[in-house]
Amino acid sequence: LARLPSPDTLKGLSAALDLLVQALQQQQKVLVIGDFDADGATATAVALRGLRALGAKHIDFLVPDRFVYGYGLTPAIVEQAQQLQPDLIITVDNGISSLEGVAAARAAGIKVLVTDHHLPGAQLPDADAIINPNQPNCAFPDKSLAGVGVMFYVLLALRKRLREMRWFAEQKIAEPNLANFLDLVALGTVADVVPLSHTNRVLVHQGLQRIRAGQCCAGIRALAEIAGKKLPRLLTTDFGFAIAPRLNAAGRLDDMKHGIECLLTDDPLLAQQYALELDAMNKAR
Repeated sequence: LARLPSPDTLKGLSAALDLLVQALQQQQKVLVIGDFDADGATATAVALRGLRALGAKHIDFLVPDRFVYGYGLTPAIVEQAQQLQPDLIITVDNGISSLEGVAAARAAGIKVLVTDHHLPGAQLPDADAIINPNQPNCAFPDKSLAGVGVMFYVLLALRKRLREMRWFAEQKIAEPNLANFLDLVALGTVADVVPLSHTNRVLVHQGLQRIRAGQCCAGIRALAEIAGKKLPRLLTTDFGFAIAPRLNAAGRLDDMKHGIECLLTDDPLLAQQYALELDAMNKAR
């Protein structure tokens, strides 16, 4: 992990961290807008788990129903989001092409942080901050990060900023070990079939090692179990062909909320229940 490139060269990082620090200091309402595939689900889970560990108390998520709203931060999703009265919207694994949705959110007085990895179009959305290694003039050396990898990098940078501010001491909270989320980063990275560049290889290898050692969230454990996979012998092909398809089934057939809740719960029985639902959806698919 020491050989990972630093987040410091990510374009827009300072503005993104200012937004997040302000949200934490003022305990603003944060809403994560995810995507309906395994990368989007893991990125959403990493965002919620990570920001909660860093001190966020009012954070929720919303994933567009693909049959109703289509993809990304659309004006219709912003309208739905307004019912939750967020101060800040964070997009994960989407947003770089959401010109109208970002404009609608800002017109409604909601700040927007876009985190994405998809290639941008000719015009970028007018967000308060954008983190995407593929945006023009971003000096980050690895352009192959998945959406979950981008979100993980934002958390790494935010923890460093908070540490410098003595946030953890002042809030009397333990500084989180962000490596605890590498199980989710590894799963989302493999599921999204991004190239195994140096950075992604490190993230996937470290996440897989943690899962094999039994250090993973209850949802991944339950999904592996229902797929008949033993954690100590888990392979990356099991991510791609056993675990991710069951997560994806929720986004394809019903509501990705089921998949994300499975990755967010720490209750093994609840995780098992979600995994059973996801397995049934996958069989139906």
